[in-house]
Amino acid sequence: MIAKKEYIFEGVPVQVVRRPRMKNIRVKVVPPYGDVELSCAPGVRNYEWEAVLREAWQGIMAARERFLQGCGERIAADGGRCFLWGKAYELKVVFTEHARFARLADGHVVLAVPPGSGREQMEDCLYELYRRELERAVPEVFPRCQQITGLSAKEVRLKRMKTRWGSCNIKEKRVWLSLNLAKKPPECLAYVIIHELVHLLEKNHTPKFHALVAGFYPEWQQAEAWLRGDECR
Repeated sequence: MIAKKEYIFEGVPVQVVRRPRMKNIRVKVVPPYGDVELSCAPGVRNYEWEAVLREAWQGIMAARERFLQGCGERIAADGGRCFLWGKAYELKVVFTEHARFARLADGHVVLAVPPGSGREQMEDCLYELYRRELERAVPEVFPRCQQITGLSAKEVRLKRMKTRWGSCNIKEKRVWLSLNLAKKPPECLAYVIIHELVHLLEKNHTPKFHALVAGFYPEWQQAEAWLRGDECR
């Protein structure tokens, strides 16, 4: 049975495919977008394929760059910058008819959008990356916050919010989280979740509410500072 799992190696997604009949470790850069795929036998340990990957990494990166340049017709030299989990990244834009994606690669965020795309289309593409990042993080962080507070919500959802980091529907026990949280340091995600869960006990931002939040999350002042100011640490 073939098993596939994505790993992040040097900031680049690597698809590791374990094939029962594989005898060697093989690495290829897949056109047209330079995806990295590594095939190995089921019994190969991570450090073994990582060593092979590390040895071939320079050539892999060169091949990826050729694919990115070739598939996109051009890469915008100055796409600005964006934030992801509290770190600033150079934003590079690939114009292509063949795909639309946003991914972290080689120390910058690459956006693939159709030729002629404006700021709004690029922003929509970037928010798809933020959604994927939060969809990976929330299932781990949310249960931990529920355990800390002893409070439980029935569900958590994600959406773009302009003026809020989160909200809580007390009647439905539903927590909403802003996609913009993916820009901020990871600690902010836990803080906002705890903040919203406490609304299940205390509806308004009363002194009791703030005391509860501070008790559950003593580093709340630092998290608030990050949320108010620059995304970077």
